[in-house]
Amino acid sequence: MKKFLTGLLVLLLALSFAGCGAKEKAAEKAAEKILQGAGVDADIDGDKVVVKGEDGQELNIGAGEWPTSDLAKRIPEFKDGKIVSVMEADDSLFIMIKEISEEDFTAYLEEIKKSFTEETFAMNTGTGMMYTAVNGEGFSVTLTYEKDAGLSITVAQAEPEKE
Repeated sequence: MKKFLTGLLVLLLALSFAGCGAKEKAAEKAAEKILQGAGVDADIDGDKVVVKGEDGQELNIGAGEWPTSDLAKRIPEFKDGKIVSVMEADDSLFIMIKEISEEDFTAYLEEIKKSFTEETFAMNTGTGMMYTAVNGEGFSVTLTYEKDAGLSITVAQAEPEKE
C-alpha cells in the first residue's frame, strides 16, 4: 500500500508539472514508468488515470465530468458547480465539486434525503454541513459541504452493522 500511495503522489506531481502537447504525453509516460517501478499498474490519458490493483480492481481518477458508473446512478446528478475530481472503484465513488452556492447544496441535499433515509446523521458546523445516510438497497452516501471548499460526495456499499 505504501508503494501505491508513493507512486500515486509521484504521478500527481508529474501531471501537475506537465504542459501541453508533447510535454504532457512525455510526462504521462514518465509517470506511468515511475508507477510501474513502484509496482503500480497505471494508464494515464490526459486528465484520466486508471490504476489497476493486484486484485484486479481498478481505480479511475478524473475530473470535469459526472461519472457514469453504477454507483453514480444511485444518486441524482449534481448539475451545478465545477467537478474538480472524481475517483471511482467498483465499491466506492468520490466526487469533489467547487464553485457551488449554499442554495444549490441545500436543494441537492433535499433530493438525497428522498432516497437515503436510513441510519441518518447530520451535522451543521456553522460554515458547512455533513449528511450521511443509507438507502434501502444498502448503499451509503455522505455529503460534506463547506462554503469555501465546495461539496464532496461519497457513495459506497454500506457496511453491515456489527452487533
